Amino acid sequence: MTKHPTVRMVTVAQAANVSQSVVSKVLNGRPGVSAPVRQRVLDAVAATGYQWHRRASRHGSVEVVFGSVGNAVNAQLLRGFSGVLSPSGRALTVSHADEGAEWLDNLLAHRPGGIVLVLSPVPPAVQQRLSETRLPTVILDTIGDAPAGMNTVGATQWRGGTLAAQHITELGHRRIGLIGGPLDRVCCRARFGGYLAALRETRIRADRALIRSVPFQSEPARRAAHAMLDHYEPPTAFVAGNDLQALGIIEACAERGLRVPDDVSVVGFDDLDPARSAAPALTTVRQPFEEMAAEAIRVLEAVSDDPSLAPIRLDLSVDLVVRESTGRAPAHPSRVPRTLLAEPPHGRLGPAG
Repeated sequence: MTKHPTVRMVTVAQAANVSQSVVSKVLNGRPGVSAPVRQRVLDAVAATGYQWHRRASRHGSVEVVFGSVGNAVNAQLLRGFSGVLSPSGRALTVSHADEGAEWLDNLLAHRPGGIVLVLSPVPPAVQQRLSETRLPTVILDTIGDAPAGMNTVGATQWRGGTLAAQHITELGHRRIGLIGGPLDRVCCRARFGGYLAALRETRIRADRALIRSVPFQSEPARRAAHAMLDHYEPPTAFVAGNDLQALGIIEACAERGLRVPDDVSVVGFDDLDPARSAAPALTTVRQPFEEMAAEAIRVLEAVSDDPSLAPIRLDLSVDLVVRESTGRAPAHPSRVPRTLLAEPPHGRLGPAG
């Protein structure tokens, strides 16, 4: 019987064109490796016949705590959590954080092996108790408000604002309205900064009259859009703080007999299911929610196995998804705005609608 030579990790690394440490991260489910590289390593493992035995987890169930039960993002996050936990056999428990402290008492009574908080902001009292228990904890931060010093998985919010505004400027638009979310949230300030940066790159100065900060809901955005469209020189395009706001803007345009995208272009943020089913289908910035959830579990396992790695902060890249709600700027001359804004304000962006 012929004995086949043992395939070493270095062979897999060479086949995948990565370092051995990257191969080790992938095989042990550790964070910090992009999805394409992770797949390349797994393909190299299959091609070379490399055999490995992942170290069994010393930890128990994972408790995921949502701050909002009805959030449309939750289903995508749960798919990401389950995709990593199911193969390992670790149990997943889901709970909800109410306004009192009882939810935390119940959570700690379960004695989970690790905790993922989809909760913003994280109250200082919760931070303190979790720190005292030394339970491995990760914040899945979809809005950029995670406290410093905690393990966090988020997304590149500034890049998202830049991508949205760049797409609009490349289509020839110069009057670009921004209807963003509340400025007490870090993600909203970051997206606003990205919007301004993209306009500066094209030598467009932002008009204060075309910048509003309103709640992350369709109705406030609809009202804000109507106010902007009343301007003597209205916008030909809008960048919204999330998909719900974008849908409110589209509704306002329809109420005025404006066609999207022929008369007005609209870009959303998040890429939730309603963005795909909207009429027209919404161009939007995609937050990789499933991938963020999967990375949150990998970070949790990493700090469980080696607490010295904490705190870990990962920001996954967002991407622009171009659909039917954006098009070339209408062919008509524009005038110089009367009120200009050169730098981001420290307070609220315009009236709250």
